[in-house]
Amino acid sequence: MRKLGLSVLILIFMTNFGYGLQKKLQVSLFAGMNHVFEYGSENDYIPGTNDFPVTSTHSPPSFGAAFAFFFTNYLGIELDGMYVLSSKVTLVDPSDLDRVNVDSSKHYSVTLNVIYRFLQGNFRPYLGAGGGIDKLMAKYYEVLTSEYGNDITFISPEKTASPIAHVRAGINYSLSKSVGLMMEIRYAVIFDDPYNVNSVNLILGALFRF
Repeated sequence: MRKLGLSVLILIFMTNFGYGLQKKLQVSLFAGMNHVFEYGSENDYIPGTNDFPVTSTHSPPSFGAAFAFFFTNYLGIELDGMYVLSSKVTLVDPSDLDRVNVDSSKHYSVTLNVIYRFLQGNFRPYLGAGGGIDKLMAKYYEVLTSEYGNDITFISPEKTASPIAHVRAGINYSLSKSVGLMMEIRYAVIFDDPYNVNSVNLILGALFRF
């Protein structure tokens, strides 16, 4: 009888433990568009060295994944990884308005975040904030031809890793207890030198609870 009672207690404990994990663990897969604001200054123009000092706005696609653990029904911690692809950027020489089209550098980020969910039910809005590291995947050496026929040499920066921080707001919609959809807007700042890079990312994705 004691063995039977112990077995029942273990079974109940394992059932409750698995049920608790099902509520607490969440994996998200997402994709979006990352709108990068203009950065740089014409005051940094140096002929032959920095002919294109301003990087114009551009909107590369992005995708990523996140793993979250919720301590309560509202508060959780999340490890997030995002990969940002390249997009076309037109750079302008402020001295003669010569132009050259380049591909923005691909980069990826890994951040640790705090998530707070509101309300109950199928629709659950949430807020989040966090920070981490952004890694630039720039080509070391590239020569492009401008509109005026000039050969422009681009060399990747020596520093390719920078701190990143973001704030975010979104909403989750549960299709079932284990599957849902997500929509999120995220404002991020890459703390680069000499100028920070600011962007807004609109994300759509799916989430899975285990």
